[in-house]
Amino acid sequence: MRQNTQAKTHKLVVEYLSDVNYRTLKDIAEKFNISMNTVRRDINELVSENKVRKFYGGVSLIRKESSTYNSRAVKNYEQKNRIAQYAATLVQDNDLIFIDAGTTTSQLVDYIDKSYHLIFVTNNIHTISKVVEVDNWDLIVVGSKLKHSSHSLIDVHDWDYLNSLNLNKAFIATTGLTIKSGATNPNNEDATIKSSMIKRSQESYLLLDSTKFEQTSLITFAELQDFDKIITAGDVPEYYKEYLHDHNIQLKIV
Repeated sequence: MRQNTQAKTHKLVVEYLSDVNYRTLKDIAEKFNISMNTVRRDINELVSENKVRKFYGGVSLIRKESSTYNSRAVKNYEQKNRIAQYAATLVQDNDLIFIDAGTTTSQLVDYIDKSYHLIFVTNNIHTISKVVEVDNWDLIVVGSKLKHSSHSLIDVHDWDYLNSLNLNKAFIATTGLTIKSGATNPNNEDATIKSSMIKRSQESYLLLDSTKFEQTSLITFAELQDFDKIITAGDVPEYYKEYLHDHNIQLKIV
């Protein structure tokens, strides 16, 4: 009987986490009217089952990356759309900007002022298809080989040229962000391109929806301190707000 009750509680906790990705232990205790000791025991069991991970004062759901780009693109679409709209306001006339291959950054071009004279650097095939439709926008394409899972171009042949570019702004997406591991990506070539363009930019912006907090992929391509501003939507863990404030990193919640 106790095992059945535990299994039911575990399922409810996972469902509770699925909406906003993370909760404090106090949130869970109050939601299910159970003691903090019970919460800690249940969370430890879920951790051992590799369903959740603990972080400072709370817990987050371990999510498996969607297998297709299109399935990721529609996930949290409204948040991504708001993030892209705000990010577009940061672009100024005559900017040279980098936009990477992400489901959030892919929407950015839709909201940039078409009267601006801009140079885009990108490995994002969706950005490429939109930029070529605007006469006063120039384009530098990064990469020569299509990676279907991310709709990105990889296999850069001229790194010397890429690393000589002087960019005004870089708009970067991530599959996961933690304070310890920074911004991460599962693919080495995508991660290397992101890292290089951040280093070549006067200003760098990280764009992520709320489900990306406390998620980690294989490769770290940047630390939080590498970004001038983090742009997100929805709920942000208080621990992140405090960390970003203490380290003078701007946070914009749209």
